[in-house]
Amino acid sequence: MRSDPSVIHKKSVSSVSEKPITGERSLLLIVLSGYYGFDNAGDEALLSAICSSIRRIEPGAEFVVLSGCPQKTKNLHQLPAVNRMSPMQVLKVLRTADLLISGGGSLFQDITGPRSLPYYISIVALAKILGKPVIFYAQGVGPIQRRFSKFLMRWWGNKVELITLRDNSSRELLQELGVVRPPTYVTADPVFTLDPSGEHYERTEALLQQYHLKPGKLLGISVRPWPALENMRTDLAHFLDALAKEGYQVVFIPMNYSQDQPESHLIASMMQEQAIVLEENLSSLEMIALMTNFKMIIGMRLHSLIFAATRGIPFAGISYDPKIDAFLESFGLQPLNGSYKKMYEQVSLLLQDENRQEQIRHQAEAFRARAEENAPMALSLIK
Repeated sequence: MRSDPSVIHKKSVSSVSEKPITGERSLLLIVLSGYYGFDNAGDEALLSAICSSIRRIEPGAEFVVLSGCPQKTKNLHQLPAVNRMSPMQVLKVLRTADLLISGGGSLFQDITGPRSLPYYISIVALAKILGKPVIFYAQGVGPIQRRFSKFLMRWWGNKVELITLRDNSSRELLQELGVVRPPTYVTADPVFTLDPSGEHYERTEALLQQYHLKPGKLLGISVRPWPALENMRTDLAHFLDALAKEGYQVVFIPMNYSQDQPESHLIASMMQEQAIVLEENLSSLEMIALMTNFKMIIGMRLHSLIFAATRGIPFAGISYDPKIDAFLESFGLQPLNGSYKKMYEQVSLLLQDENRQEQIRHQAEAFRARAEENAPMALSLIK
Protein backbone atom coordinates (compact mmCIF):
# COMPACT_ATOMS: atom_id res chain seq x y z
CA MET A 1 0.00 0.00 0.00
CA ARG A 2 1.60 3.27 -1.11
CA SER A 3 1.40 6.11 1.38
CA ASP A 4 0.06 9.43 0.16
CA PRO A 5 2.80 12.09 0.50
CA SER A 6 0.15 14.71 1.20
CA VAL A 7 -0.90 12.67 4.23
CA ILE A 8 2.49 11.79 5.66
CA HIS A 9 3.93 15.32 5.42
CA LYS A 10 2.95 16.25 8.95
CA LYS A 11 5.29 19.15 9.66
CA SER A 12 5.20 22.63 8.18
CA VAL A 13 8.02 24.24 6.23
CA SER A 14 8.91 26.27 9.31
CA SER A 15 10.02 23.05 11.06
CA VAL A 16 12.61 22.13 8.43
CA SER A 17 15.47 23.37 10.55
CA GLU A 18 14.48 21.01 13.36
CA LYS A 19 15.97 18.05 11.48
CA PRO A 20 19.65 17.97 12.48
CA ILE A 21 20.86 15.14 10.26
CA THR A 22 20.37 16.14 6.64
CA GLY A 23 19.54 19.81 7.01
CA GLU A 24 16.19 19.51 5.20
CA ARG A 25 12.89 18.09 6.33
CA SER A 26 11.94 15.16 4.10
CA LEU A 27 8.41 14.01 3.46
CA LEU A 28 9.14 10.97 5.58
CA LEU A 29 11.78 10.38 8.25
CA ILE A 30 12.24 6.89 9.68
CA VAL A 31 14.55 6.03 12.58
CA LEU A 32 16.06 2.53 12.53
CA SER A 33 17.04 0.73 15.73
CA GLY A 34 19.03 -2.50 15.45
CA TYR A 35 22.44 -4.08 15.86
CA TYR A 36 24.02 -1.79 13.29
CA GLY A 37 27.61 -0.59 13.03
CA PHE A 38 29.25 -3.69 14.52
CA ASP A 39 30.72 -5.40 11.42
CA ASN A 40 28.04 -8.09 11.43
CA ALA A 41 27.22 -8.93 7.81
CA GLY A 42 23.78 -10.30 8.68
CA ASP A 43 22.64 -7.18 10.51
CA GLU A 44 24.12 -4.86 7.89
CA ALA A 45 22.23 -6.86 5.26
CA LEU A 46 19.05 -6.30 7.26
CA LEU A 47 19.64 -2.55 7.24
CA SER A 48 20.16 -2.54 3.48
CA ALA A 49 17.09 -4.69 2.90
CA ILE A 50 14.77 -2.63 5.10
CA CYS A 51 15.77 0.67 3.51
CA SER A 52 15.65 -0.61 -0.07
CA SER A 53 12.22 -2.22 0.45
CA ILE A 54 10.77 0.98 1.84
CA ARG A 55 12.32 3.16 -0.86
CA ARG A 56 10.78 0.98 -3.56
CA ILE A 57 7.41 2.14 -2.21
CA GLU A 58 8.36 5.63 -0.97
CA PRO A 59 11.39 6.85 -2.97
CA GLY A 60 11.52 10.05 -0.93
CA ALA A 61 11.84 8.29 2.42
CA GLU A 62 14.86 9.25 4.51
CA PHE A 63 16.43 7.33 7.35
CA VAL A 64 18.51 7.90 10.45
CA VAL A 65 20.29 4.87 11.89
CA LEU A 66 21.05 4.36 15.57
CA SER A 67 24.51 2.87 15.17
CA GLY A 68 27.33 1.50 17.26
CA CYS A 69 29.72 3.25 14.87
CA PRO A 70 27.96 6.11 13.04
CA GLN A 71 30.85 6.86 10.68
CA LYS A 72 31.07 3.22 9.62
CA THR A 73 27.32 3.16 8.93
CA LYS A 74 27.54 6.39 6.92
CA ASN A 75 30.41 4.99 4.83
CA LEU A 76 28.87 1.57 4.25
CA HIS A 77 25.25 2.53 3.62
CA GLN A 78 25.41 6.25 2.74
CA LEU A 79 22.85 6.86 5.48
CA PRO A 80 22.83 9.45 8.27
CA ALA A 81 23.60 7.84 11.62
CA VAL A 82 23.93 8.84 15.27
CA ASN A 83 25.55 7.21 18.27
CA ARG A 84 23.01 4.75 19.61
CA MET A 85 24.40 5.14 23.14
CA SER A 86 23.99 8.93 23.21
CA PRO A 87 20.64 9.71 24.88
CA MET A 88 20.62 13.29 23.60
CA GLN A 89 21.30 12.31 19.99
CA VAL A 90 18.69 9.53 20.10
CA LEU A 91 16.13 11.89 21.65
CA LYS A 92 16.86 14.56 19.04
CA VAL A 93 16.24 12.28 16.05
CA LEU A 94 13.20 10.59 17.58
CA ARG A 95 11.56 13.98 18.20
CA THR A 96 11.51 14.68 14.45
CA ALA A 97 10.77 11.11 13.32
CA ASP A 98 7.59 9.89 11.66
CA LEU A 99 8.21 6.25 12.56
CA LEU A 100 10.55 4.03 14.59
CA ILE A 101 11.46 0.69 13.05
CA SER A 102 12.81 -1.69 15.68
CA GLY A 103 14.56 -4.51 13.89
CA GLY A 104 15.02 -6.74 12.12
CA GLY A 105 17.20 -9.37 13.65
CA SER A 106 17.12 -10.95 17.11
CA LEU A 107 16.97 -7.84 19.27
CA PHE A 108 14.53 -9.09 21.89
CA GLN A 109 16.43 -11.85 23.65
CA ASP A 110 18.48 -12.03 26.82
CA ILE A 111 20.69 -15.03 26.14
CA THR A 112 23.63 -12.85 25.07
CA GLY A 113 23.44 -10.80 28.28
CA PRO A 114 21.08 -8.90 30.59
CA ARG A 115 21.50 -5.46 28.96
CA SER A 116 20.57 -6.13 25.34
CA LEU A 117 16.79 -6.40 25.61
CA PRO A 118 16.41 -3.48 28.06
CA TYR A 119 18.43 -1.27 25.68
CA TYR A 120 16.26 -2.00 22.63
CA ILE A 121 13.07 -1.70 24.68
CA SER A 122 14.28 1.67 26.03
CA ILE A 123 14.42 3.01 22.47
CA VAL A 124 10.87 1.76 21.89
CA ALA A 125 9.72 3.29 25.19
CA LEU A 126 11.23 6.68 24.33
CA ALA A 127 9.54 6.70 20.93
CA LYS A 128 6.18 5.87 22.50
CA ILE A 129 6.60 8.56 25.16
CA LEU A 130 7.20 11.01 22.31
CA GLY A 131 4.02 9.83 20.62
CA LYS A 132 5.71 8.12 17.65
CA PRO A 133 4.37 5.00 15.92
CA VAL A 134 6.57 1.92 16.37
CA ILE A 135 6.80 -1.36 14.47
CA PHE A 136 8.74 -4.46 15.46
CA TYR A 137 10.00 -5.23 11.95
CA ALA A 138 10.50 -8.88 10.95
CA GLN A 139 12.00 -9.72 14.31
CA GLY A 140 13.00 -13.06 15.71
CA VAL A 141 12.07 -13.02 19.41
CA GLY A 142 13.73 -15.03 22.16
CA PRO A 143 15.03 -16.76 24.09
CA ILE A 144 13.79 -14.56 26.96
CA GLN A 145 14.55 -16.08 30.36
CA ARG A 146 14.88 -13.26 32.89
CA ARG A 147 11.80 -12.08 34.77
CA PHE A 148 12.57 -8.40 34.19
CA SER A 149 13.04 -9.02 30.47
CA LYS A 150 9.65 -10.73 30.28
CA PHE A 151 8.03 -7.80 32.10
CA LEU A 152 9.58 -5.23 29.74
CA MET A 153 8.59 -7.27 26.70
CA ARG A 154 4.99 -7.62 27.84
CA TRP A 155 4.57 -4.00 28.97
CA TRP A 156 6.09 -2.22 25.99
CA GLY A 157 5.32 -4.90 23.41
CA ASN A 158 1.64 -4.25 24.00
CA LYS A 159 2.10 -0.53 23.33
CA VAL A 160 3.55 -0.69 19.80
CA GLU A 161 1.31 -0.31 16.76
CA LEU A 162 2.33 -3.37 14.75
CA ILE A 163 4.52 -6.46 14.97
CA THR A 164 5.91 -8.50 12.08
CA LEU A 165 7.96 -11.60 12.84
CA ARG A 166 10.23 -13.88 10.84
CA ASP A 167 9.01 -17.19 12.29
CA ASN A 168 6.10 -18.84 14.07
CA SER A 169 8.18 -19.61 17.16
CA SER A 170 8.54 -15.89 17.83
CA ARG A 171 4.78 -15.37 17.62
CA GLU A 172 4.17 -18.26 20.03
CA LEU A 173 6.68 -16.82 22.50
CA LEU A 174 5.08 -13.36 22.40
CA GLN A 175 1.69 -14.92 23.07
CA GLU A 176 3.14 -16.81 26.04
CA LEU A 177 4.57 -13.56 27.39
CA GLY A 178 1.19 -11.84 27.05
CA VAL A 179 1.98 -9.58 24.09
CA VAL A 180 -1.46 -9.79 22.50
CA ARG A 181 -2.66 -6.24 21.74
CA PRO A 182 -0.82 -5.22 18.53
CA PRO A 183 -1.71 -6.82 15.20
CA THR A 184 0.95 -9.50 14.67
CA TYR A 185 1.98 -11.14 11.40
CA VAL A 186 4.57 -13.77 10.48
CA THR A 187 6.38 -12.58 7.35
CA ALA A 188 10.02 -13.40 6.58
CA ASP A 189 13.53 -12.07 7.03
CA PRO A 190 14.00 -8.85 4.96
CA VAL A 191 17.32 -10.16 3.58
CA PHE A 192 15.35 -12.38 1.19
CA THR A 193 14.59 -9.21 -0.79
CA LEU A 194 18.26 -8.37 -1.47
CA ASP A 195 19.94 -8.81 -4.85
CA PRO A 196 23.66 -8.13 -5.39
CA SER A 197 24.64 -5.89 -8.30
CA GLY A 198 27.08 -6.62 -11.13
CA GLU A 199 29.72 -4.72 -9.18
CA HIS A 200 29.37 -7.14 -6.25
CA TYR A 201 29.75 -10.15 -8.53
CA GLU A 202 32.85 -8.60 -10.15
CA ARG A 203 34.38 -8.01 -6.72
CA THR A 204 33.82 -11.62 -5.64
CA GLU A 205 35.13 -12.99 -8.93
CA ALA A 206 38.36 -11.08 -8.32
CA LEU A 207 38.44 -12.46 -4.78
CA LEU A 208 38.17 -16.04 -6.03
CA GLN A 209 41.06 -15.43 -8.40
CA GLN A 210 43.10 -13.89 -5.60
CA TYR A 211 42.73 -17.08 -3.52
CA HIS A 212 43.05 -19.36 -6.58
CA LEU A 213 39.58 -20.77 -5.96
CA LYS A 214 37.47 -22.31 -8.71
CA PRO A 215 33.67 -22.74 -8.49
CA GLY A 216 32.46 -26.31 -8.51
CA LYS A 217 33.53 -27.92 -5.24
CA LEU A 218 33.78 -24.94 -2.90
CA LEU A 219 32.37 -25.54 0.55
CA GLY A 220 31.76 -22.47 2.74
CA ILE A 221 31.81 -22.60 6.52
CA SER A 222 30.64 -19.89 8.92
CA VAL A 223 31.50 -20.29 12.61
CA ARG A 224 31.27 -17.95 15.56
CA PRO A 225 32.64 -17.98 19.10
CA TRP A 226 30.16 -19.70 21.38
CA PRO A 227 30.68 -21.78 24.55
CA ALA A 228 28.91 -24.83 23.13
CA LEU A 229 31.21 -24.84 20.09
CA GLU A 230 34.25 -25.45 22.28
CA ASN A 231 33.22 -29.09 22.65
CA MET A 232 32.53 -29.39 18.91
CA ARG A 233 35.75 -27.98 17.48
CA THR A 234 37.58 -31.30 17.19
CA ASP A 235 34.61 -33.08 15.60
CA LEU A 236 34.02 -30.12 13.29
CA ALA A 237 37.65 -30.16 12.14
CA HIS A 238 37.49 -33.94 11.49
CA PHE A 239 34.20 -33.50 9.63
CA LEU A 240 35.64 -30.78 7.38
CA ASP A 241 38.75 -32.91 6.78
CA ALA A 242 36.54 -35.76 5.58
CA LEU A 243 34.87 -33.45 3.05
CA ALA A 244 38.22 -31.99 1.97
CA LYS A 245 39.52 -35.50 1.26
CA GLU A 246 36.65 -35.90 -1.20
CA GLY A 247 37.95 -32.95 -3.17
CA TYR A 248 36.00 -30.09 -1.59
CA GLN A 249 37.87 -26.85 -0.90
CA VAL A 250 36.90 -25.65 2.58
CA VAL A 251 36.60 -21.85 2.83
CA PHE A 252 35.86 -20.10 6.11
CA ILE A 253 33.69 -16.99 5.70
CA PRO A 254 33.73 -14.68 8.77
CA MET A 255 30.26 -13.13 8.95
CA ASN A 256 31.17 -10.92 11.92
CA TYR A 257 34.71 -10.03 10.98
CA SER A 258 36.24 -9.22 14.36
CA GLN A 259 34.55 -12.11 16.21
CA ASP A 260 34.48 -14.87 13.62
CA GLN A 261 37.91 -14.57 12.05
CA PRO A 262 39.85 -15.80 15.14
CA GLU A 263 37.41 -18.71 15.58
CA SER A 264 37.76 -19.58 11.89
CA HIS A 265 41.55 -19.62 12.12
CA LEU A 266 41.41 -21.78 15.24
CA ILE A 267 39.27 -24.50 13.64
CA ALA A 268 41.24 -24.32 10.38
CA SER A 269 44.44 -24.89 12.38
CA MET A 270 42.93 -28.06 13.87
CA MET A 271 42.31 -29.54 10.41
CA GLN A 272 44.77 -31.89 8.71
CA GLU A 273 43.71 -30.80 5.22
CA GLN A 274 44.23 -27.32 3.81
CA ALA A 275 41.50 -24.75 4.44
CA ILE A 276 41.26 -21.08 3.55
CA VAL A 277 40.07 -18.28 5.83
CA LEU A 278 38.95 -15.19 3.95
CA GLU A 279 40.86 -12.21 5.34
CA GLU A 280 38.74 -9.54 3.64
CA ASN A 281 35.95 -7.79 5.55
CA LEU A 282 33.31 -8.27 2.86
CA SER A 283 30.04 -6.39 2.70
CA SER A 284 26.84 -8.38 3.06
CA LEU A 285 25.99 -8.03 -0.65
CA GLU A 286 29.49 -9.17 -1.59
CA MET A 287 29.02 -12.24 0.62
CA ILE A 288 25.70 -13.06 -1.05
CA ALA A 289 27.34 -12.75 -4.47
CA LEU A 290 30.28 -14.88 -3.31
CA MET A 291 28.04 -17.72 -2.16
CA THR A 292 26.67 -18.27 -5.67
CA ASN A 293 30.01 -20.00 -6.38
CA PHE A 294 29.70 -22.54 -3.56
CA LYS A 295 28.41 -26.10 -3.61
CA MET A 296 27.16 -25.80 -0.04
CA ILE A 297 27.27 -23.48 2.97
CA ILE A 298 27.60 -24.86 6.49
CA GLY A 299 26.88 -22.19 9.06
CA MET A 300 26.36 -21.22 12.66
CA ARG A 301 25.42 -17.65 11.76
CA LEU A 302 21.75 -17.48 10.75
CA HIS A 303 22.38 -15.08 7.90
CA SER A 304 25.04 -17.32 6.38
CA LEU A 305 22.18 -19.77 5.83
CA ILE A 306 19.81 -17.06 4.63
CA PHE A 307 22.43 -15.68 2.22
CA ALA A 308 22.82 -19.18 0.76
CA ALA A 309 19.07 -19.70 0.52
CA THR A 310 18.54 -16.45 -1.39
CA ARG A 311 20.85 -17.79 -4.12
CA GLY A 312 19.42 -21.32 -4.08
CA ILE A 313 22.60 -22.78 -2.59
CA PRO A 314 22.21 -25.90 -0.38
CA PHE A 315 23.05 -25.32 3.27
CA ALA A 316 23.38 -27.09 6.62
CA GLY A 317 23.17 -25.41 10.01
CA ILE A 318 25.01 -25.84 13.29
CA SER A 319 22.57 -24.88 16.01
CA TYR A 320 23.54 -22.62 18.90
CA ASP A 321 20.20 -20.81 19.17
CA PRO A 322 16.51 -21.66 18.56
CA LYS A 323 16.46 -19.23 15.60
CA ILE A 324 18.76 -21.62 13.69
CA ASP A 325 16.45 -24.55 14.40
CA ALA A 326 13.38 -22.55 13.33
CA PHE A 327 14.97 -21.53 10.04
CA LEU A 328 16.21 -25.04 9.23
CA GLU A 329 12.79 -26.48 10.05
CA SER A 330 11.19 -24.13 7.52
CA PHE A 331 13.30 -25.87 4.86
CA GLY A 332 12.66 -29.36 6.22
CA LEU A 333 16.15 -29.68 7.71
CA GLN A 334 17.60 -30.74 11.04
CA PRO A 335 20.68 -29.08 12.61
CA LEU A 336 24.03 -30.83 12.41
CA ASN A 337 24.90 -32.48 15.70
CA GLY A 338 26.62 -35.46 17.23
CA SER A 339 29.94 -36.92 16.14
CA TYR A 340 31.82 -35.87 13.04
CA LYS A 341 30.74 -39.11 11.37
CA LYS A 342 27.08 -38.26 11.91
CA MET A 343 27.60 -34.73 10.58
CA TYR A 344 29.39 -36.16 7.57
CA GLU A 345 26.49 -38.52 6.86
CA GLN A 346 23.94 -35.69 7.08
CA VAL A 347 25.89 -33.40 4.73
CA SER A 348 26.70 -36.20 2.29
CA LEU A 349 22.99 -36.90 1.86
CA LEU A 350 22.32 -33.23 1.19
CA LEU A 351 25.13 -33.04 -1.36
CA GLN A 352 23.75 -36.07 -3.17
CA ASP A 353 20.18 -34.69 -3.28
CA GLU A 354 19.85 -33.51 -6.89
CA ASN A 355 16.51 -31.81 -6.20
CA ARG A 356 17.73 -29.86 -3.16
CA GLN A 357 18.78 -26.73 -5.06
CA GLU A 358 15.43 -26.40 -6.82
CA GLN A 359 13.56 -26.96 -3.55
CA ILE A 360 15.57 -24.22 -1.87
CA ARG A 361 14.94 -21.78 -4.69
CA HIS A 362 11.21 -22.44 -4.58
CA GLN A 363 11.03 -21.94 -0.82
CA ALA A 364 13.25 -18.85 -0.98
CA GLU A 365 10.91 -17.25 -3.53
CA ALA A 366 8.01 -17.80 -1.15
CA PHE A 367 10.01 -16.18 1.66
CA ARG A 368 10.90 -13.27 -0.60
CA ALA A 369 7.22 -12.59 -1.29
CA ARG A 370 6.45 -12.67 2.43
CA ALA A 371 9.46 -10.45 3.23
CA GLU A 372 8.12 -7.83 0.81
CA GLU A 373 5.02 -7.50 3.01
CA ASN A 374 6.98 -5.82 5.81
CA ALA A 375 7.59 -2.43 4.17
CA PRO A 376 3.99 -1.56 3.16
CA MET A 377 2.76 -2.58 6.61
CA ALA A 378 5.35 -0.30 8.23
CA LEU A 379 4.38 2.63 6.00
CA SER A 380 0.70 2.10 6.75
CA LEU A 381 1.38 3.31 10.31
CA ILE A 382 2.21 6.82 9.17
CA LYS A 383 -0.86 9.05 9.33
